[in-house]
Amino acid sequence: MVAKFKIIAVLFLLGINFGYAQQLISYTSVNHTEAYIGQPIQMTVSVYSNTWFTKGVDVGNIQVEGALTVYFRSVSNTRTFSGKQFSGVDFIYNVFPTQEGVITIPELSIQVESPKPGGYKGIKHTIHTKSKAITVKGVPAGYNPDNWLVSSTLNVSEKWNESTKKVMVGDVLQRSIHRSASGTLGEFIPAVVWDSVAGVSIYPKRPTVNTNKTKTYVSANRTDGANYLFEKEGDITLPRIEFVYWNYGNRKFYKKVIDSVTIHVEPNPDLSMLAGIKKQLEAETTTVPEEEKPFLILGLPVKTFVEYLVLGVLVLYLLYRLLPWIYRKIKVQSKRYHASEAYAFKNLERALGHSNHYNILNQLKIWLLKLNSEIPSMQAFVAIYGSEALQKEFYLLERRANGDASVAFNSSRFKTELKEARSRYLKREHTALTDKKHTKISKRWLNPMTSEKRF
Repeated sequence: MVAKFKIIAVLFLLGINFGYAQQLISYTSVNHTEAYIGQPIQMTVSVYSNTWFTKGVDVGNIQVEGALTVYFRSVSNTRTFSGKQFSGVDFIYNVFPTQEGVITIPELSIQVESPKPGGYKGIKHTIHTKSKAITVKGVPAGYNPDNWLVSSTLNVSEKWNESTKKVMVGDVLQRSIHRSASGTLGEFIPAVVWDSVAGVSIYPKRPTVNTNKTKTYVSANRTDGANYLFEKEGDITLPRIEFVYWNYGNRKFYKKVIDSVTIHVEPNPDLSMLAGIKKQLEAETTTVPEEEKPFLILGLPVKTFVEYLVLGVLVLYLLYRLLPWIYRKIKVQSKRYHASEAYAFKNLERALGHSNHYNILNQLKIWLLKLNSEIPSMQAFVAIYGSEALQKEFYLLERRANGDASVAFNSSRFKTELKEARSRYLKREHTALTDKKHTKISKRWLNPMTSEKRF
């Protein structure tokens, strides 16, 4: 009965804790899952808590591959999930697709701070949203991709810098076409296509493009200009220009038109200046004004150059601090290696590659000292660890070193047999050292209190 009561009590406490646990909800929603290129898609990133947020939520700049993203505003809100009230914030963006196919709004990781129910201290959490896929349609068949625009409204106006009523051969008139569109970005307003006209040379100017954004709305405008050089007398008709846009609100196509215009060009007896005017206009068209060229340092943008410079200074500083330490380490390691048995044996192997038998004996003595063993001589080492072949070759080596040229010393066989003897010695030393450590450990009393009782 008591056990049953304990189980009920534990389940009751778990139920209370679950009911009052910290709950966070985050998700991404869009108003369209299918859109044309350039059509704005409203994206809302929502973050909610069953308590509140002790620190402002920062979603940051969301990058969507194949689209341009524009942040508008955040709205504090309350919502009910599963019968419980949550408070939170909605972040509203517009996503403008730039390519046909499927684009994906990525999964987002959002850092928040929110207290537990009944608490007041914010606890850090990382919450995630799920990715969203959007199908992007290309320009419909029958419409020119170079004259495609998605907008809720489009206004078009035309302006000449001088009257078109009195024009002579050699005159230059500047024509400007201004378009303002709602619900789009300046990048999506297409360039004006200037049709070629007989008797007129047209020199396009650099366009002016702007995007205007408020907390609830975005619009854009673009001004395209061109210089018209009239080269022939008579009536010249400039063709009409059509601009097509698709209204995403009512899903209909609209057309804006600049009517054709006929200009009567009077003759000009002085045409000597015509060639000079043409060269000047060509230069203005092909040359980028100096103030519009990006400022570069060593061929790099300023920001990139500064990043590389900071990185280079940091690397140099680290090298300045680390190189002395690395040099000392290398020096100690080199000194230790040159004093080691392995280095002495390598020198011995080099000596065996030559016919200086006295030097070989000398290197054998040096190597034996580096073994740090109690073996008194090379004869004793060969007798204990060497094979019969090694003993024979060592005997022949001593005779050759003493001037007896009648014996044939095989340095290659001696080297092979000596390596095996060295290996046996090192293996035996390692085994002896390991046994010694185990012996020391086994002699320790595992229970000091027990050891005291034995005396």
